[in-house]
Amino acid sequence: MQILGKKLDGSRLIGTPELFSLEERIFNTVCIIAFITMCFEVPFNFFIGLAVPAGLCIFGVVFSAYMYYLSRFRRKSSLGIKVFCIVCNLAFAVNYFYNSGIYGPNLLLFSLVFLMVIAVIPKAHFKIWIPINILLVFVILTFEYFYPQAAPDVYISKVSKVIDFGVTYFVVVILTYFAISYIRKNYDAERFSVDEKNKAIEEQKLELERINSEKDKLFSVVAHDIRMPLNSIQSYLELLAETDLEEEEGAKIRKQLLQVTKDTSAMITNVLSWSKTQMAGSRADLAPMNVKDALMSGLNIEKSISQRKGVRLEIVSEDNLHIIADYHMFQLVVRNLVNNAIKFTEKGGQVIVNAKRLANVGCIEVRDNGLGINPEQQRKLFQLKASSTYGTNKEKGVGLGLLLCKEFTDLQGGTIAFEPNGNKGSVFMLSFALSAN
Repeated sequence: MQILGKKLDGSRLIGTPELFSLEERIFNTVCIIAFITMCFEVPFNFFIGLAVPAGLCIFGVVFSAYMYYLSRFRRKSSLGIKVFCIVCNLAFAVNYFYNSGIYGPNLLLFSLVFLMVIAVIPKAHFKIWIPINILLVFVILTFEYFYPQAAPDVYISKVSKVIDFGVTYFVVVILTYFAISYIRKNYDAERFSVDEKNKAIEEQKLELERINSEKDKLFSVVAHDIRMPLNSIQSYLELLAETDLEEEEGAKIRKQLLQVTKDTSAMITNVLSWSKTQMAGSRADLAPMNVKDALMSGLNIEKSISQRKGVRLEIVSEDNLHIIADYHMFQLVVRNLVNNAIKFTEKGGQVIVNAKRLANVGCIEVRDNGLGINPEQQRKLFQLKASSTYGTNKEKGVGLGLLLCKEFTDLQGGTIAFEPNGNKGSVFMLSFALSAN
């Protein structure tokens, strides 16, 4: 609480960073220190017999107090800084000739003025005030060189001279210390603030990249799941429009078309609902799930697609096989694998989905006797650099399906693996933790 109180008091004295610039706060600090210093200098100069410097110190007390008031409370810091620079240079020039000139500590005081000027004035004004300070010192020294009697030695003893030099040095060091410390402190604070802002910007950038990546994945999922059933519906419609069918056969196709449309509508609703829940980032809502029910309800469209292509799709599952998984995410993964298997299996081939217990996990196996995957492509499976390919009927792939399958399987705490199916075809295997129920 004491530390907090000091900070609050300091803010009240020199101004808060939110309202006062760094130059204004340094100027307010210099005014306060100058006021305190001049208060000590007045009796000291009278004590060692320097009447004029003592009078200038009295003026300095009043002047520094007014400059502080003008800057801190009237908010006329710019005017105060200009007046301060002018008066300080003139006051020290007068003090030079009444405090032993070159034999007094006056050049230390001009150095102090130089430091205070560059600490409080805007950088754009350096070209004005720095030459003024240097030129003034040069003119004074030149004048004293030609008229040494203008700056007589006024010290009453060697002791008073030593004390004057010592005190002047102490004043210069104190003001220099506070000015530089304050500048350094605020520089460190500003640098820390910039680092924090850069860190926040970088985190926002990474978050935007993650969100964009999630959106891309969701769009790929939706596009992948919708494209195949829509192609199937299109084929049924083309068949009805371009072929003269008998009434019984036409009725059968219309019935199949209606069922495919219903299944597609239900699937799209589920996919879009699931995608909406994933917009904030991919996550799995894990819960016990009956594998057989999920396979039967999730692969209706794939059954129609396989029938139209002439590929036999067989689903085999143990009745009471329960795993821990995300219901919709699980169906997306299985649909993707089955769609790929159908796509790369020729007419007359078969795709078998087999779900069973294996040791302490539930294993779902998608096996086909299609074209298979060549060794080069096998090395790229489950990677972003996997290239898109064409199926046996020139079905176009997007090259992202297996990557999404792996990501979604990992999110559910499962594993996915691939192995060749003998001399022909492929086998993809999913494994998930068994449910305790």
